[in-house]
Amino acid sequence: MMSRDPGVPGANPPRRNRPPADPSRPKPPPLPPEGSTFRPSPAGVPTPGAGKLRKGKSPRPGGGSDPLDAKPLTPVDGPKLFERILFGRVSTGQLAQFSRQFASYLNAGVDLLRSLASLERQFSGTALGPVLRRMGDAIRRGETLEEAMVRETSTFSPMYLSMIRVAEARGGVPETLKMLAKNLESRQRLIRQARSAMIYPTIVLMMAGLVGIGISIFILPLFAQTLKDLSGKMTLPLASRALMSFSDFVRFAGWWLMPLLLFSTPFLLIRAYRTSAGKALMDRLVLMMPVFGLLCRKLDTSRFARTMSVLLDAGLDFPSTIELTANVVVMTPIKNAVRSAKDRVMAGRELSVTLDRTGQFSPDVIAVIATGEETGKLPETLEHLADEYDEQIAAMVKNLGHLLQPLVTFVLGAIVLFVILAVLMPIIQLISSLASGGL
Repeated sequence: MMSRDPGVPGANPPRRNRPPADPSRPKPPPLPPEGSTFRPSPAGVPTPGAGKLRKGKSPRPGGGSDPLDAKPLTPVDGPKLFERILFGRVSTGQLAQFSRQFASYLNAGVDLLRSLASLERQFSGTALGPVLRRMGDAIRRGETLEEAMVRETSTFSPMYLSMIRVAEARGGVPETLKMLAKNLESRQRLIRQARSAMIYPTIVLMMAGLVGIGISIFILPLFAQTLKDLSGKMTLPLASRALMSFSDFVRFAGWWLMPLLLFSTPFLLIRAYRTSAGKALMDRLVLMMPVFGLLCRKLDTSRFARTMSVLLDAGLDFPSTIELTANVVVMTPIKNAVRSAKDRVMAGRELSVTLDRTGQFSPDVIAVIATGEETGKLPETLEHLADEYDEQIAAMVKNLGHLLQPLVTFVLGAIVLFVILAVLMPIIQLISSLASGGL
């Protein structure tokens, strides 16, 4: 009979009639907890060994490191050059559709490899197809879903990767994918509304600029010569003199300078906006505009509320939630206000009070956040706030499109009226002088 003492080599553990536990023997480690809804604490306690993640090793609940503090792997893969040229980038709509269908597969009990293989066939011919193929290869090598995604930095944002990391560590990947899909669909809906409202005014302004350049180069010099002939006999009106000066400018430098300014100004503005100082200055100027500034502020408020709601509901810790939310916000003053709240909240202050002191959020936003903090339902209240602001933004974008059309027509009509008056007023004045015998 074999010994049951665990110290004897080769001993097998008993299968039945286990003797009573010996108090002197060490107890086995507890089993990892089941996945549950997690609510982050503003003052998180760091876990020993946090922040150490080795390649190929994924932290698990009950392990020696906190998955929230794990640093992502260094991306070594990614889209190849021919993929970027042939397919372009992964759009927000494709990523939202992938997230929702991936969640449906996992909820139905389909394993990761079969789900990714099916999605790869579905998105073949798009920029997402090669990404899913590389993810499937990484999972076959034994990597986790987050480790497979972290290599695709051009497709998955830091917020997306952080939520997947938490979902894998604590359970609930399908639910997290559904939240991400909803967030991406909401962002895509706002972008579509803004684009649809700006298509008509943009086309009209471009056509008006091209027509104005053509008139200035080819037609105005003819009228200007007529006005110069009349200027020797009488004093021209101010509008006529201004038109003559503009015609002289076009004749000497405007024929090349005006097209250059028309096409180079957007390029220079984009280059300046990509710098930190230029972006900060232009964002402040945009927020001070009467209607467009309010629209941009509402857009960022909706991004802030929905992103923070999704991250908190997914179980991310509060410091990471604030940092990732600040990265999603576009306008620099609002981004700095959200980021500055991180240290104050970790020091024990309320988020509503901290954001109120920045002056970047309206009183209704502060009131909703304060209510969520008092009731302990901050993710739910932020989600309701984001839905309400999305409705306001949709109404504003629709009204903005209707407002810009008559505004553009009025500006073009004013320009045409100025040219007509500058040319006709001297002729009318000359005819009046001839009729009265003044010339």
